[in-house]
Amino acid sequence: MSAEERRQSKADRIITYTLKQDVRLFTDQRGIPYIKAQMSEVYETRRLRTRAIRAWLAGLMWREEKKAPGSEALASALNVLEAQANEGSVMPLYNRVASDGLGGIYIDMADTEWRAIHVTMDGWEISDTPPVLFRRYSHQKPLPKPVRGGSVLPLLDFMNLKDEGERLLYLVAVVSSFIPDIPHPILVCYGPQGSGKTGCLKATRAVIDPSILGVLTLPRRQRELVQNLDHHYCAFYDNVGPIPTWISNVLCRAVTGTGVSNRQLYTDEEDVIFEYHRCCGLTDINIAAERGDLLDRSILLGFEYIPDEKRRTEKELDALLERRTPEILGGILDVLVKALNLYPKVEIDKLFRMADFTRWGYAIAKAMGRDPEEFVEAYRKNIEMQSLEAIRASPLADVLVKFVELKTRGSWSGTASQLWTELEEMATGLKISTRQKAWPKNPKLLSRRLNELVPSLPAVGIEITKGYRGKSRIININVVGIDGIRGSTDDTDDTNDIRESYSPNQRCITDKADDKNGSHSGIAHSLQGHLDKLVGTLSDIQRYESQGPVTRLTLLERLERDRTLDWDSPLFDKVLDIAIRDGRLYEPRPGFISVMEGA
Repeated sequence: MSAEERRQSKADRIITYTLKQDVRLFTDQRGIPYIKAQMSEVYETRRLRTRAIRAWLAGLMWREEKKAPGSEALASALNVLEAQANEGSVMPLYNRVASDGLGGIYIDMADTEWRAIHVTMDGWEISDTPPVLFRRYSHQKPLPKPVRGGSVLPLLDFMNLKDEGERLLYLVAVVSSFIPDIPHPILVCYGPQGSGKTGCLKATRAVIDPSILGVLTLPRRQRELVQNLDHHYCAFYDNVGPIPTWISNVLCRAVTGTGVSNRQLYTDEEDVIFEYHRCCGLTDINIAAERGDLLDRSILLGFEYIPDEKRRTEKELDALLERRTPEILGGILDVLVKALNLYPKVEIDKLFRMADFTRWGYAIAKAMGRDPEEFVEAYRKNIEMQSLEAIRASPLADVLVKFVELKTRGSWSGTASQLWTELEEMATGLKISTRQKAWPKNPKLLSRRLNELVPSLPAVGIEITKGYRGKSRIININVVGIDGIRGSTDDTDDTNDIRESYSPNQRCITDKADDKNGSHSGIAHSLQGHLDKLVGTLSDIQRYESQGPVTRLTLLERLERDRTLDWDSPLFDKVLDIAIRDGRLYEPRPGFISVMEGA
């Protein structure tokens, strides 16, 4: 140590020793000071105000002087280094995944060597010195070294998904999680206890964003939830129960990348703006997402109970996952390379609400060797389920469907006040409480609730539009068919125009038919009754008549013979498809799913 250095304070000497190193002081996109320096054998990026940096600074002084600095000297040195960082450049930091700016992707391995995987159209490789910088958090575990020539398919061995469309959607969603700066759908896992929902999200996270936490508990304060989402690229929440509106809104923002303001701790004025795209997941026995805006950003995955003879211990599953993850990750990277090449050529006639995911999903499905139209169809069906779930969760929608069935002839127009009065009377007649929080307390709130339901109502055959009649604002309600075509109210039309629509309790198959007097009935038949008849007939055939599996043809022949339902084969198939799909949501009675799928 020189004579000049001996005259300096300990804080000044710490600063001098620091600047002699190959360091870079800067702030991130949030204005938070960081340092990039060689620590041990690799360059690390650390936030200045951390215990790790305090220890590193103390170590510098010890190596130079064999003296330990006090806390006051360290604090003073950090103040100066922070000032220099604020005067330096701004460098963006990322969590787990980042764009390389040239159409490629960097994936942080979160290992002690600070390596990243670089994926481009030409292939993928592990980079020892990636040019992009990543944030690191204590909960993160390193990604395994990927194996070339692997496959993403073994990931399905860790989840109990039976529906082939949902299996495809799940795999596409997992691969798309590595695409930076796009909205990623929330994986909403539902099913009975013991169906492997939690295990699914744990396995998913082990492949994308390994963490010692696995799955999280949903916080009940916004500050904690925002911090959760900022620290975890994959924020998977287990056994969430009913989701309040504010949590739904924060999750929607996390998906779309909209900024969230959070006041800095211990300050009154300084806000930190968090902007991020996150991969979220929710598990519960029932479908946790109920609000339409959250459902629009979701993929619904229905799990079934795992028989005792097929169960494996957590230790067995963890060991198997650890062995298979390098192969699975390698398979995902191979698919990503192909998808990057296919994406610029993708042309889709219709994009769903999650437009970026739809387009990337099309490319990813094709890169996996699947028919991309199969992905589009599976996603379309899942969106239909989302609409049904939004309807099911709303008491207003339930009453509105009944009002349309019983009080209109396929269309209705009036003011919000008139509709509110009609629906209040209908709810009272149906013994549905109008005192519950979800029920609109006045016409103005009714208009707002209807705005939330508008995207979902076509799934039950109802279209709502708004307009003006003179100076009065009018709400128009029309019955629509499965193709979105408005139903006719012409009493003399003899066409048998059967339109599918189904409410939360699976009531409606609307039937335009002449009654005894030749007039239009305008009232829906009970789908619930039809489903009960289907289930009962199936049970009788299985119990008394059939030695093997019951086919659709067997059931249809039996129904035609008994003349219990006057349906042709195409309509029968449609009803049975609805029963199988919606039964997962509503389970009319025990054994319904297994009996219907047996057909």
